[in-house]
Amino acid sequence: MKDVKYIRWIAFIALLAIAELQYVWLSNSYRMAEESLWMKANEVFREASLEEAFDRMGSYKRRMFGARDTILAMKFEVDTSYSVMQGMPNKWLMSNIHTSLQDFIHSEVHMDISLPSLDSIYAHLLDSAGIRADVASCIVDSTGQVLRSSEGKELHPGGVLKTEPLVLDFENARFVQGIITNPYWIIARRMLLVLIATVLIIGVLVWCIVWQIRVIIRQDKVAKMREDFSYAMIHDMKTPLSSIVMGTRILETGRLDNQPEKRARYFRILKEEGDHLLSLTNKVLTLSKLENHQLKLVKTECSLRPMLEDLAEKYRAKSEKRIDYVWKLEAETVYADEEFLKEALSNLIDNAVKYSGGQVEICFTSEALDGMVRIGIRDNGFGIPFKEQARIFEKYERASATARSRNGGAPGFGLGLNYVLRVAEAHGGRVEVESIEGEYSLFSLYLPSEGEELSDKNE
Repeated sequence: MKDVKYIRWIAFIALLAIAELQYVWLSNSYRMAEESLWMKANEVFREASLEEAFDRMGSYKRRMFGARDTILAMKFEVDTSYSVMQGMPNKWLMSNIHTSLQDFIHSEVHMDISLPSLDSIYAHLLDSAGIRADVASCIVDSTGQVLRSSEGKELHPGGVLKTEPLVLDFENARFVQGIITNPYWIIARRMLLVLIATVLIIGVLVWCIVWQIRVIIRQDKVAKMREDFSYAMIHDMKTPLSSIVMGTRILETGRLDNQPEKRARYFRILKEEGDHLLSLTNKVLTLSKLENHQLKLVKTECSLRPMLEDLAEKYRAKSEKRIDYVWKLEAETVYADEEFLKEALSNLIDNAVKYSGGQVEICFTSEALDGMVRIGIRDNGFGIPFKEQARIFEKYERASATARSRNGGAPGFGLGLNYVLRVAEAHGGRVEVESIEGEYSLFSLYLPSEGEELSDKNE
């Protein structure tokens, strides 16, 4: 279990590392998307500002001259303080054209920028570029202080994206600046595929790590179960093997040749212990075949009472405990493989005897229910804790192996109840348990009746 804890910690650190890498990736992607949006916003805002200026010129011309063709002369100045060698001559040229146009309209025509008109043009151009944005604009001084802004627009410094200020006069006293008020939503929409891919990648990685941890834990559990099974099996086989070896040595000495009764008893012990070992071996092989659906069942109409009476006599004869039997058999026959059914019932009776006090009472019941025959075996034993009832049918169940064998409890290595479950499933039935700790245990074996079996095959 220590190794599993280390693996969990390593997996946790790996998840943190993955989350950190994804965070760095998303942060860089966001910055790149924000920079791309900012550059596009600057380009579009410069175009919008020029278009708004031409609209003002057109409005002035129509107001002053009507429909007459008129040529307006405009002085064009170049800002020689801006070095063309900085690498973007087009930007330099457009900046000077914009400044000249804005300065001329403001000083000569006496028409200032219409911020609502600029907002409308800016939003329209952004929409044409595939950017749906809520925009605003403002006029600022050289220190960045807002002189005038769009009416009804609340501008939060931390939640907006501002363009580069565009110069409005050659004294560099006034600038116009565009503002996108919802940049986060725009960037999020642009990064939607990246976000979905990130979530999917993280989800797959987390699932893979969790699945791998579960596999490791399951393998660790299986390894422990195998270890417990090996210990319990060796422990359970040790007694009959010791008896066989000891009996064989005694018989080899010839000391019992003149004592036929003792000699016969030793031979009987050897036979019983050999049969016990053979039974354990066959049970393991039968379970393997049942799990792989390789065992063929020969189903016939079996008489239930003689089968149970034979088992009852067997356990009464071999047990040192006092056993009382109660018979409540309503269904006298069952459609099953007699050999495997008898072995399954034998396991249930064996458990009832093992896990009971000095005086055992076992009640046999049978009844027909909805195309099934229920065979019940109830004891007055120690009962099964509720938390263990869900796993008592597991193969090599640990509580049935090490906890019993190492602590001197009832022998066995967790095959009996699993064998009962496999036999019931092979017959197309099921097995259920009802138990109260310290009072009783009731195991119910449900098997299909012959008519139900035939109808299932026809379907």
